[in-house]
Parts: sequence; C-alpha cells; structure tokens
Amino acid sequence: MLKTTKKRTTCKVLDIRRLTESTAVLRFERHGLDFEPGQYIRVGIEGDPEIRDYSVYSGSGDDYLEVLVRRVEDGLVSKQLCDLGPGEQVDVGGPYGHFKLVEPIRSAPLLFIATGTGISPYHSFAASYPELEYRLVHGTARLEEAYEAAFYGDRYFHCVSRGEGGDFQGRVTDYLRTLDVPTATNAFLCGNCDMIYEAFDLLQEKGLPTAQIHTEVYF
Repeated sequence: MLKTTKKRTTCKVLDIRRLTESTAVLRFERHGLDFEPGQYIRVGIEGDPEIRDYSVYSGSGDDYLEVLVRRVEDGLVSKQLCDLGPGEQVDVGGPYGHFKLVEPIRSAPLLFIATGTGISPYHSFAASYPELEYRLVHGTARLEEAYEAAFYGDRYFHCVSRGEGGDFQGRVTDYLRTLDVPTATNAFLCGNCDMIYEAFDLLQEKGLPTAQIHTEVYF
C-alpha cells in the first residue's frame, strides 16, 4: 500500500538531467510515498538540517520522484542538490500543499500560468492525467529556460522577457492582457509572487471568479 509520510526518509538518487547550466531534474527513489499532483515535498542533503520545498515534477503513477531544481550559487540547498550524482542520498519529507487539480474541474477549461521553475506542478498534472485538456503559458527570462517544453506539445506557449525567441516577447502578464479567457476557465498560477498578484487581478478583470483562480507562490 502507498503511504504518506511527514517524517524525512532517506532516498537514493537515481539520475539527474541537466536542462540548463543552472537547472536540473533530480530523480530519486520514491519508497512508497504517496502524493497528489501539484503537491510539494521537502528535500535536502542526507543528514543536513537544511531542507527546501519543491513541487513534485514527476507523475503520480511513476515509481520514482522527481523535482526541478534551480541552482542558486549562495543557496544552502539547491547548489548541493544540483551537484549530486546517482547513488548519493537525499532526505525527503511530505507531501504538503493544496495546489491540486481536483476531479470536478479536470473537465473544465484549464489555463496553467507559470514563471521559471513554477512549471513543475503542471508537469506533474500532465504526467498524471494524460487525457487532460489545458493551455500552459510559461514565462522565462531566456529562450533556453523552456524546460522540457516538447513534453507538452502544442499546449505550451513560451513568453520570453529577455532576448529573442519564444512565442511572445515580453512578460507573462503582458501576454495575459491580450488573451481571451472564457469565464468557465479554472486558472492556476505558480511562480513569482509579483506575477501571481498581477495575473490574479487581470483574470478577475476578465470575469473569472476568485474561486476559479488557484495560486502557489514560489518566491
């Protein structure tokens, strides 16, 4: 039987995928930990009291766990996690959080909005519910930060705020102003708090009820 644990469990690193110079997907043992897509877990180096929250990147049916980590050079956890290799150990606790795609709204029009590594819970949504219909708008500073965009196919729309490329030149909220959003839409916002506050107001102005706007602040 799958189980949920709030205590920290030691898990072996299975693989690490380098996406850019500063981001990687860390894969480690699941040890039966149960979670709902959209929830987060706490991850740290084995035996280190420092631990950080990361949305689960992998699907609920996978026999491993993955998190998307952005390396912060003066960080106490992310830098160390990005430097790990297969066979090394991490401590994992959780799951936590209520940023979930509950069954009654999975058939509604869905708009996923993210900045940076805030795309993580949407990767878990898409991996867990393969028949899901959604549109994903992802804002990053640079073109190369379109983390595994091919996974989402034509549902992925990339806003690039610095440099060239992508589907839209500018911030996510700049694009959102131009977007027609049906009032039946359930919108999910994940990432930078400034984006979330601005996008929340914009969506309300477009007629979305507060109950249909779901948020998860990363930083």
